[in-house]
Amino acid sequence: MNKNKWWRIQRKAFRASNRQMPGLLLTCFLAGQMIPVDSAARGEIDGMRDTVVKIYSTIQRENHSAPWLPYRPQKGTGSGFVISGKKILTNAHVVSDIRYLEVQKEGVPKRYRAYVSFIAHDCDLAVLQVEDPSFYEGTRPAEFATELPKLNDEVTVVGYPMGGTRISITKGVVSRIDYSMYSHSAIDEHLVLQVDAAINPGNSGGPLTYKGKVIGLAFQGIRMAENIGYAIPLPVIERFMADLEDGTYHGYPELGAANFDTENPAMRKHLGIPDNNIGTAVTCVDPFGSAAGHLKPGDVLLKINGYTIARDATIKLNGNTVLYGELLERLQWDAAVTFVLWREGEEITVEVPLETAPDPFNFRYPYDKRARYVIVGGLVFSPLSRGYLGHLGRKFDDPLSQQLLYYSQYAKLDALYEGRDEFVVLIRRLPHPVNAYATGFHNGILNELNGQPIQRLADIAAAAKKPVDGYHVFRFEGLNGDLVLDARMVEGSQTEILGTYGVPGPAYLGEMP
Repeated sequence: MNKNKWWRIQRKAFRASNRQMPGLLLTCFLAGQMIPVDSAARGEIDGMRDTVVKIYSTIQRENHSAPWLPYRPQKGTGSGFVISGKKILTNAHVVSDIRYLEVQKEGVPKRYRAYVSFIAHDCDLAVLQVEDPSFYEGTRPAEFATELPKLNDEVTVVGYPMGGTRISITKGVVSRIDYSMYSHSAIDEHLVLQVDAAINPGNSGGPLTYKGKVIGLAFQGIRMAENIGYAIPLPVIERFMADLEDGTYHGYPELGAANFDTENPAMRKHLGIPDNNIGTAVTCVDPFGSAAGHLKPGDVLLKINGYTIARDATIKLNGNTVLYGELLERLQWDAAVTFVLWREGEEITVEVPLETAPDPFNFRYPYDKRARYVIVGGLVFSPLSRGYLGHLGRKFDDPLSQQLLYYSQYAKLDALYEGRDEFVVLIRRLPHPVNAYATGFHNGILNELNGQPIQRLADIAAAAKKPVDGYHVFRFEGLNGDLVLDARMVEGSQTEILGTYGVPGPAYLGEMP
């Protein structure tokens, strides 16, 4: 099958499974239906009183439409629980963009200052520590289970959901063990436990227990749906904790190989593979993923680390049928996987080292970093991010904003990233006579300034020092006309524009993501 046909197949598969813009389906909180507290439930609460804590957070999110002016601080609450090593485990979304953090034990009026020691935005987990060692007096680390419960097993969520100030217990059953998107990053998918519980804010970070042992951590639910909640299961928590053992969180390595089921007999015949129910086809390879340089479009993956891969990309793991990606999920960034695959008419073995290369075109929600920007003549430029796309919401009614959405989805599929370290976007015009005719370029992706290619945000400052015949000439992707500003007027108006709009400086370049 030729390359163009593989790309077309991948686009169809991508659209079919396209992740919605964040906030439409999943929301980061989980609680359950309040139940009468019988003696058994009371015993379970008493067993967790010395483990579960309430978290008080003051957060301040970045404003990606006005990067110099973050949103006002907001207060929130969540749950967490003490683990070994005098640490507290909770959700990343409870403590991301944190400015001030306190924790409180059940039945103790004092709040203790805490700080984030590790945070993992790709799997929505964080570890906290308390400054005052006396906090841990009388606490008991949670005991983790050794395996997941089965479907229909009764589980318990303990925490501090809305509706009161004291510790709360909720019960439900495990209704599904599956993959789902983690809404905190809006792009990462991992294993989840689905429970039949109602949704309330405040329970995020609380333990999900089975027979008194922790088997998960409550974290999100589905809006407009009753009795559906999700918990981060034991394998994800265990992998997170193992990643921290060297004192650094490396994150999940991305294989970066998209697959296509080979259930169609005609396709299997075209690929030259036997009709034996095994093998999933590689449709494209992410240039920033671990598979780059090792796997190719058209490869048919037959085995991974000895596990047979079915034609729907599943394997049998610990008695369960799961996507072969679940095996990758449990490995660390410096591991390797061995594939047996079919390529160009023969069976070969390929080893793929798992790495975590920086990928600026993998548009996760940005947290814990200041938004970056550069201002030239009242034109505000910033890198394309999911934060800015979230600001646009559903207002994709003009060609340039539609282009931003397209680039965020297909940058790597269509090789739009080549020659760039990031996409630099004109996100705002601060009105002034010097930029009076710039409105039509809003949301444009900047290609060149004064004849200099713009590969990253920092290139703007250097290019602005070299006007062309007394003018700044901006050239944008997909637009025939150029935006032209008088260089002398730009220089003379910069201080006035910044002062008028209360901007503290002409640029903040920060660090590359």
